[in-house]
Amino acid sequence: MLNSPIEEIKNRLDMVQVVGEYVKLQKAGANYRALCPFHSEKGPSFFVSPARQMYHCFGCSAGGDVFQFIQEIEGVEFGDALRLLAAKAGVELKQQDPSYARMQSERKRLLELMEWATLFFEKQFRSSKAGEEVTAYLQKRGVKEESLKKWRVGYAPESSRALLDFLLQKGFLEQEIGRAGLLVRSDNKVFDRFRSRIMFPVFDLHSQVIGFGGRIFGKEGEDLAKYINTPASLLYDKGRILYGLDKAKLAVRKQDTCILVEGYTDVILVSQAGSENVVATSGTALTGLHVQLLKRYSENLLLAFDMDIAGDSATKRGIDLAVEQGLNIKIVRLPQGKDPADLAAESPAAWEKAVKEASSIFDYSFESTFAKVDKNTAEGKKAAANILLPVIKKIPNAIEQTHWIQRLTEELGMKEETIREELQKVREEPVFLAKGREVQEKEGSLPKTRRELLEERILALLFKSPENVTKLQEKSLQHLSIPTQEILSGIQKQETVEITDLQKVFPTKTLEYLQYIALQAEFLDSTEDQEQDNEEEFQVCLLALDLLSLKERLDAIAQEIKKAEAQKDTQKLQQLLQEFDAVSKDLANAQ
Repeated sequence: MLNSPIEEIKNRLDMVQVVGEYVKLQKAGANYRALCPFHSEKGPSFFVSPARQMYHCFGCSAGGDVFQFIQEIEGVEFGDALRLLAAKAGVELKQQDPSYARMQSERKRLLELMEWATLFFEKQFRSSKAGEEVTAYLQKRGVKEESLKKWRVGYAPESSRALLDFLLQKGFLEQEIGRAGLLVRSDNKVFDRFRSRIMFPVFDLHSQVIGFGGRIFGKEGEDLAKYINTPASLLYDKGRILYGLDKAKLAVRKQDTCILVEGYTDVILVSQAGSENVVATSGTALTGLHVQLLKRYSENLLLAFDMDIAGDSATKRGIDLAVEQGLNIKIVRLPQGKDPADLAAESPAAWEKAVKEASSIFDYSFESTFAKVDKNTAEGKKAAANILLPVIKKIPNAIEQTHWIQRLTEELGMKEETIREELQKVREEPVFLAKGREVQEKEGSLPKTRRELLEERILALLFKSPENVTKLQEKSLQHLSIPTQEILSGIQKQETVEITDLQKVFPTKTLEYLQYIALQAEFLDSTEDQEQDNEEEFQVCLLALDLLSLKERLDAIAQEIKKAEAQKDTQKLQQLLQEFDAVSKDLANAQ
C-alpha cells in the first residue's frame, strides 16, 4: 500500500510525459534529451530518465523528480505543484492528508477568486443589455458564438462596485480581491478596476484564470485607456505569460511553429480561422521569459504585427533576444491597414496565404532598412550598418551570420573585411532569462576544474560498472579529494552503488550528489560520440588523476622553493630540491 499521495502520484505519472508537455524531448538510447528550459544553450544537455523517473541538466545542474520539475518550470510552491500533479494523476487529496495542509496557499485562494470573477463577467456578458451590445460588436468583427464560449469572454459593468460586492458575498476579503489586482483605491474609496469593458480572461498553461485584459466599450470617446490589464500579482506576471498558450501548445508542438500576434481578438479570430498555434503577449512587448517559454515548444516563430526594426524599442529588443537564442523568425506580411484579426475574419484563405508566404526576419530587416535610407551616400551606408549590424551580431550560427554579412557587403558596395571590422565593434548585450538569471552563452557558468571533472567521471564509471569497485587501490584513493575518498570508502564498505542501500551511510547532501552521479552514469551512452570500454576508461581516468596530482605537487614544491630561496633557507631548499627530483621521476615513470 502506498504511504502518501506523493508516492501515489509518482506511481501513476510518467516523468517523460509530464516533462514532454513543456519541452520537446528526443529519444537518446534508454533516455530522452532536450534543450534545457532553465538556461540558455545551443546543444541539448537536459536529460530525462524513464527508469529513475528523474531529470537532470548537465549544463546548469537543475534536476530532481516530477515535483521539483513542476515547481521550477511553473514557478510555484510545493503545495501548488502537488495540486497540479494530483489533478493530472487523478489522485484525490483529502483534508486529513498531511500533504493537504502544505497546499493551502494564498495562490490557491486567489485562483478560486479569479474563477468566480470570470463567472461574474460571463454572466454579465450573457444577461445584461450592455452584454448584448458587446455580443453584437464582437459578432460584427467576426467572432463566433463557440469562440466566445471557448475563450470565456465577459463584460465588466459600468457600476463601480459590482464585482467587489459579488466577491465579498462569496466570502472573499477585500484585501484578497486587491491582491488579485481587481481593485483600485482613490480618495480612501475602493472601486472595481474593470468597468465598462469587454473582459478577456488570461489563462495559465493549465487553463486556470490568472488575470484579465479589459477593452473599453461604450465610452471610447472619453479620456480612458483602450486596454487595461491586471497588474502584477502572485498569479499574474505579464512578462512571462502568453495569452492563448494553454490552448495553442499542442498545435504549436504538432506544427513546430508558433504565431505571435499583439491582441486578444487577434488570437481568438486567428485561432477561429484555423491557425490554432497562435499566442499573444499580454500588454507588453516580447520579453526574454516569453522567448524562453516559446522555445520549449518550437524554435520556429512567426511574427504577425507591425514593428519598427530600426527603432530602439522594447519590441526590437525582444526580437533581438529571440534571434540570439536561436529561434527561426519569420514575418507575416499583412495588407496595409489590416491586423491579423481583420484579415483572418474577412478571408481565412488570405490569412493562410500570408502565413505560408512569411519571410525571414533578416529579409524584412534589410527591406525595411533600405526603404528608409539612401545606401548610395556615406550617411545612408552608416545608418544602414548601425541598424543591421546589431541584428547580424546576434545570429548564433556562423554560417547563417556569414550569409547576411555578405548580403550587407553587396548592398553597401563595400569590402567584407570592412563590414566584419565594424561588426566586431558592436557590443554584445547579456541575455536575461528566468528568475533574474543572467546567462551569457559564450562565458557560461563557472567551469569545473579538471580534478572535479575527472573525479565525477570516475564515480560515474563506477556507477555504470559496479565491478570497478574491486579495482580501486589505496594508492588511487590517496590522489582523490577528501569528499571523493569518503564516498568511495563508503561504497567499498557497502559493496554496492545502489542509492537506496547508501542512504544509511551518507548524509542528504552527499546522497543528492550521488543521485547526480548516478544520472551521469545512466546518460554515458547517450552523451558519448562513441561507446568506450568502461573498464579501460576507468583505468585511464585513475591514471590521469595520478598524473594530475603529481603535477599539482610539483607546482606546490616549486612555490615552496621560491620562498626558501627568498628566505635564504639553505637546509629547507636542499630538502625541497630532493623532493622535487623524486616527484619528477615518479611523474616520468607514470607517463
